[in-house]
This record gives sequence, structure tokens and C-alpha cells, in this order.
Amino acid sequence: MVKHTTFKNSIGLLNYALLKNIILLILLGCFQIGYSQKSKRFYIPDSLKTKTYAELFKGLNSSSNDTVKEKIYAEAYLHKAKNENDAIRISNGYSQFASISSKTSLDLAIVYCDSIISLTKNINHIDYPGYGYMVKGISQFNLGNYEKALENYLIANKYALKNNNVNQLFYLNNAVGELKNLWGSYPEALNIFKSQLHLLEQNKQPYNNYQQYLLRVYKSISSSYILNKKLDSAFIYAKKGIQESLAISDSLYYNYFVFQTGVIAYYQNNFKIALDSLNKTVPYQKSPNDFLNYHYYLGNIYWKQNNDEKAFFHFSKADSIYDKSKDVVPEVRDIQEYFVGYYKKNNDINNQLKYIDRLLYVDSIIKYNYKNLNETLIKKYDTPKLIAEKQRIIYTLEQSQKKSSFIIIGLVGAFIIALALIIWSFKKQSIYKKRFNKLLLIETKAEINKKTIKKPSEELNGISSEIVNSVLLSLKEFENNNGFLDHNLTLNSLSKAFNTNSNYLSKIINFYKKQNFSSYISDLRIDYCIEQLKINETYRKYSIKAIAFELGYNNAESFSKDFYKKTGIYPSYFIREFENKKEIK
Repeated sequence: MVKHTTFKNSIGLLNYALLKNIILLILLGCFQIGYSQKSKRFYIPDSLKTKTYAELFKGLNSSSNDTVKEKIYAEAYLHKAKNENDAIRISNGYSQFASISSKTSLDLAIVYCDSIISLTKNINHIDYPGYGYMVKGISQFNLGNYEKALENYLIANKYALKNNNVNQLFYLNNAVGELKNLWGSYPEALNIFKSQLHLLEQNKQPYNNYQQYLLRVYKSISSSYILNKKLDSAFIYAKKGIQESLAISDSLYYNYFVFQTGVIAYYQNNFKIALDSLNKTVPYQKSPNDFLNYHYYLGNIYWKQNNDEKAFFHFSKADSIYDKSKDVVPEVRDIQEYFVGYYKKNNDINNQLKYIDRLLYVDSIIKYNYKNLNETLIKKYDTPKLIAEKQRIIYTLEQSQKKSSFIIIGLVGAFIIALALIIWSFKKQSIYKKRFNKLLLIETKAEINKKTIKKPSEELNGISSEIVNSVLLSLKEFENNNGFLDHNLTLNSLSKAFNTNSNYLSKIINFYKKQNFSSYISDLRIDYCIEQLKINETYRKYSIKAIAFELGYNNAESFSKDFYKKTGIYPSYFIREFENKKEIK
């Protein structure tokens, strides 16, 4: 039943932790600019009035588990900044309140972000107003407003590129990768995360919060490998995350990675280990999405163990959380699909209809998000990055006195070729898709045979009609009994079985089947293969080599070539697309 893994479990808390770290970088690097603004008067303890900005922030940072105390420090910081008419530090104060608010009210966090943007939109600063747009995007993401989140990420990305803010660029690239993962562009997302890890490993210096960034990348890579169905690789990065989070005593990330190992164990059908890991994280779950994903996976585990009562309980819990948040993520679709099947099984027509309507609604939202987000990502993120990379290459070549014009032409040509290969790849996938869909409509073997067998003539090149009739009947029986699956089948062996000679058999096949003996056998095998792949789930789980052996081939290469020759696609592609189509349904 499960076709997705989550990217939102603990993301609110993880984003909050990362924002605290980014705020630290901003506060340590800020400078003063005069700004006229009336300060709102509120009570601040006398002990805080004389403290420096650094002391106030240190107190705020050490009070992260005490919201009231944390807010007092933030108010003292903001009050001091307003009294000094310091626009950047006022923005830092709003940033602190946005971070604090994100734990309880994302809408309020967005209000603070808008204040930051309004205050700094005409100021030239490495962090602002980009930071305001970035945090606003995070808040929109956690509210499930993915289109608005992407819109703010892209604006923040422009400022980060302009100011060469490597810390913001790191987060924003990761955020775009998470959006790609959320809506199905799994290989692209994995490439982004691996590139992020490469940047971190190559140069730690620009990243003042290196270990936090490293943990975030491990999280993203592990999750992405699950979606790409590479569970061993996913486990490797989850274990790295556990080791790194233990090394710096980060309980937030540690429990995320424990949860992740539970998810991996689930997909490996190690349900006992999965339950143990998932249950360990319960005391640390705080956000609605934490609980939704916990109940989602437990529901699936018990469903697979045929424990209907517990499966229903946990899916109901997950569904009630969705009812409150209305945040449509891929997991929600699986939950609605479960209830459609559950109520159908229990002949509860009213509830079945209710969940069919809910499923249709969720599908419409997923389809809308997938279409619009992917189009926007390609147009405003992927393409500009390609163009920027092209411009960077050209600029580097022009500045280099030692490089010849041949190298310039070669690199630009390589870029164009790469672009052409991408376009060619898209076109090829489109062609394969059409061929695959055509195969789904293929006629049955009996219908094919009926059309290809002509009425015997009286005589065929000296062969009597009696012999022709006899051979055609034998061929029909041969096809119906799947005799073409024999590994030792040859023209001679088949002619002997038909009590005729190989010359007669070859001529009859050439005339009535319009192909030579080898092509005739290959077509029968491929037709049989397609039929089995469509109706036999076990058959689809075989390796290509095993399928080839079942069909009478001596090696996988010959089978793949024959399959491609007849259908225009390879068997591995057919199986993958069929499974994907089956999951979507």
C-alpha cells in the first residue's frame, strides 16, 4: 500500500533548530544602521536593560526550552534595537520572534517575516531581506502552502546569490530538494543533496554551523535514498546521522534518525525492528506531522500483519490529524485509499463514498501541486542554474589567458550537447511512454493468431493442401500449448514433431505468418511475456535473466534485444512503468 515516505515528520522542529543557528550567524555578523522607528513600551527586567546584544542573545539561546523566558530576552533585544534606531538589529529581533512563534503559530511567524521584509527591502545587507523571505517560505511549507513556499524560496535565493550568502544558499538548495522529493522528482532531489554534501566535505570554512548542516544533509540523503528504493544506502546515512547527532548531543536529530531507521526497517519488512524504532521516538514527537507519520507507519505495519483492529486505530489517528491540519502530503492519499478499501470490505457504502470523495480531493491537490511546482522549479530554479552555470563557465574561460579558444568551444559545445542530451532523453522517455501505453492495449495471443492465419490454398510451392492443413493445425496446437518456451526448440526438432520436413515447415511459416522461423518463435515468446507481465505479479518480480530462462532463451541479452525489436522498449522499462501505473491506480 505504501508508496511514499515522509519529508515532513519533524521538519518543523528541524527547521526551528536550523533557524536558531542561522539567527546566531546573523547576530554575530550584524552591523549598525540608523533607522527611525517608535518603540513599543513593555516591561523588561532591570537586569536585562544594561546587557549587550551578545549577552541578550546568549541568554535567549540558552532559554530555548523555556518559551516565556526566551520571549523576555527577545523583547529586551528588540526594545534595545528600537531605542537605538538600528534597522538590522530590529530585524534580528523580529527574526527571534519569528523563530519563537514558529513553534506555536506559523501564521504569526509569517507576520514577523513580513515586518523583516518591509524593514530591510531597501537595505544592502548580506542577510536581509533574503532571510525574511526564506523563513516565510519555511513557514508556508510547514503550513502546506507549497506554491507560496516555493515563491518565497526563489526570491530568497536571488538575494542569497546576489550577496553570496553560502549559509542561506545551503538551506535554500536543501529546501528545493525537499520540494522535489515531496512531489516525485526523486533522482533530481538526490543529486541536489549529494552536491550539498560534496560542498560541505570540500570546504567546511564558510559554514559556521557545519555539524548542523551535515546532519541536515544526512537526513535529506537518507530520506531521498528511501524514495529511490535504495534502502541499504538510506540506512548507511541514517547510521551516520545517529553517530554525528550523538557526538554533538543533538537529541532532535538523533530521534529523527531513529525514526528513519524504523521507516527503513518497515520497507524491508522487518516489522519488529520497525515498531521498536518508531515507538522509541514517541516521547520526542511534538508537531502534528510527527504524530501523523508515526500513526501512518504503524497503521501500515499492522495492516501488513493482518491486524485489522490496530491498523484501523492508527490510520484513524493519522486521518484525524489530517482533518485538523488539511496539509495534503503523499501519505494522506494512502490513508484515504486505505479507508475506501476498508469500508468497501465492510459494506459500509456511506463511508466508502465519503472516502472516495476525500481521495478524489487529495488527488486533485497532489496533481495541482505536482504540475505547478514542477513547472515553476524548472522555469525559475533549474533553468536559471543551468544558465548561471553556463555563464560561469564562459566567464572563467574568458578570464583565463592560458586557455585556448579550442577549450572554450569544447566546453560550450559540451554544455550544448548536455542540453541536447537532456532534451533527447525527455523525447525518448515520451516515445517509450507511448509504446508502453500501446502495449497495454495489445490483443490476446488467440486474436493475433486468428488474424495471421490465412485460409490454406490448394498448393503452396509444391506442398499439398493436406500437408499445409496438417502443419497449420500443429502450429495452432503448438502455440496454444506454449511449445515455443522449449529451450531446445529448433526448426528441425519442430518439423520432426509435426511429422514433416524443415523445408516445408519453413515455407509454411514464411507464407502464413509472414516471418521466418526465428522471428516467429521470438514474437510468440515476447507476446507470452507481455501477457504474463500484465497478469502475473510474481512474474514481474523475476530478474530479467530469470524471465529470459522462463521464455526459453539461453541468455538475458537475446531476450532484451527481441523484446526491444518487437515493442520498441526494454523489458525492465515495461515492468517499472507497469508497477508505477499500478501504484497510481
